[in-house]
Amino acid sequence: MRRVVLASGKGGVGRTTLTANLALALAKEGRTTVLVDACFSSPNLGLLFKLEKAPYTLNDVLRGEIPPPDAVYEGPHGLRIVPSSISGDMRGVDLARLPSVLESLGEKAEFMLIDAPGGLRRETVAVLKTGQEVLLLTSPEVTSLSDTMRTKVLLEFLGLHPRGVVLNRVRGKDYEFPPAEIKRLLDLPILGKVPEDLSVRKAWRRGEPLLELYPRSPASRAITELTEKLRKGLS
Repeated sequence: MRRVVLASGKGGVGRTTLTANLALALAKEGRTTVLVDACFSSPNLGLLFKLEKAPYTLNDVLRGEIPPPDAVYEGPHGLRIVPSSISGDMRGVDLARLPSVLESLGEKAEFMLIDAPGGLRRETVAVLKTGQEVLLLTSPEVTSLSDTMRTKVLLEFLGLHPRGVVLNRVRGKDYEFPPAEIKRLLDLPILGKVPEDLSVRKAWRRGEPLLELYPRSPASRAITELTEKLRKGLS
């Protein structure tokens, strides 16, 4: 199993949307894929799959209240989804159990994609440490880039080296950093560029994944291209 964590320095850059749709694209290709919402205190992923009222979540597993399989739900194209509690209730959640729980959830899967919390919180560190591969997500703006640089420093402190950077919500404006400059600042390859796309907001409003509703939208095409790179090992 390839366990891939998608990380960002802050919220609002589209990390959950990208993680969910990358996982869905892999599932559509017939790849056995597990999608995990590890944003325990600020989860959103379940909203994209109408799982906001899921009776059991990853929070419950980490409390030791249920076995891991009870928190797995089937999504489109056989995608296996593990949501976190929409309430963000962290009481009794034992983050030390996360590595073994993820290993159990990923049994017999080809891919596990994990939506990591933003910022530099304790839960963020716990999730990042579980990644066999880490992709950094940023928008090409100065505030997002500075947060991303701090996240990269944290990853290196943890002994992790990100595979590369995905630029999201690219508008093509003069105030945005060009890809070549971002590559130089972060000293990482640019793996993909996903444009700002109104279809993303429309999909969120309807509570359905972008790739299902608008498979030909500019953002969907960019995510599909990134999925191909991910499947081939990002080489």
